[in-house]
Amino acid sequence: MEAIGNPGVHGPVLDVARMRERLGEDEELIADVIRLYLEDYPMRMRAIGAAIRTRDAGRLRSEAHALKGSAGALSAARVAEAARVLETIGQAGDLGSAEQCFAVLVAEAEQLAAVLRQLQTDKS
Repeated sequence: MEAIGNPGVHGPVLDVARMRERLGEDEELIADVIRLYLEDYPMRMRAIGAAIRTRDAGRLRSEAHALKGSAGALSAARVAEAARVLETIGQAGDLGSAEQCFAVLVAEAEQLAAVLRQLQTDKS
């Protein structure tokens, strides 16, 4: 399976082949990275949402940056890109479009989580 998701303008939710290559085809490492992402991303999403609500641009930048890195390690380009946009918004300090961009991130992150959970189930 090369990619999972709806390939479109933004590509697949998860590029499985690239993830496997990036993680050296190590099934144990892949399982650990997936598990860690699934444990971490809800906290990151809450922190990003809180940063937007409190207009804390610095926290938004740092939390979005961390999520971008986690998604990048998985070859989840759509989540990484949505997080990158929020990171840039936080860096610029103009949070006018942050809520709308956060909605995109939430949708992408939920799709990725569903795909990752399915991969975990398939491996069981």
